[in-house]
Amino acid sequence: MTQKMVVTASSLNLREGPSVDARVLHILRQKEQVIFMEASADNYWFKVRREGGEAGWAAHKFLTALAPPSDAPVWLRIAEGEKGVHEVPGFANNARIVQYLKSTSLGEPYCSCDETPWCSSFVNYCMEKAGYEGTDCAAARSWLEWGKKIDTPCLGCVAVLSREGGGHVGFYVGESAATVTLLGGNQGDKVCLAEFPKSRVLGYRMPSP
Repeated sequence: MTQKMVVTASSLNLREGPSVDARVLHILRQKEQVIFMEASADNYWFKVRREGGEAGWAAHKFLTALAPPSDAPVWLRIAEGEKGVHEVPGFANNARIVQYLKSTSLGEPYCSCDETPWCSSFVNYCMEKAGYEGTDCAAARSWLEWGKKIDTPCLGCVAVLSREGGGHVGFYVGESAATVTLLGGNQGDKVCLAEFPKSRVLGYRMPSP
């Protein structure tokens, strides 16, 4: 399963590496579709592959993910609509992220601060908006006990990952040989696509029947 993206600029350089100094391999054209492979450490560059062509790096701000298909889980379509929501620098807080946090049992002041880890809150918010009961917990690993376990990931399933000192959770949208791509919150302080090593996957879950 792959995550397709479309070029939004009139033209976009596909480079050999994640740098403006890297050699240009190809010029992508507006509306051309590519396959997302991975993100750079700073999330500015996406490594993508042309369909039937070479792979390279392009600036993420000129790429947008194709919307999930109409038969994708409703919670995934809700999550797609939240892409771009990000933390506010300084003392201000993004009211949307506060909404995510308040979908869990977090108390004050944590539920009112967008710097509180919010990946699990985002998944809770999307599930609740879709009409499903979440975990009501801000801990990512709480999702390991939610719903039913599945051995093979499917579009939109909840993916739980390990992380030093805790965990991470998001919605599965694709994979490569060594990585999984998640649509999730608190990924680089925002709702976006991000890639993670498969070695970090603790489990995949779907709602109980």
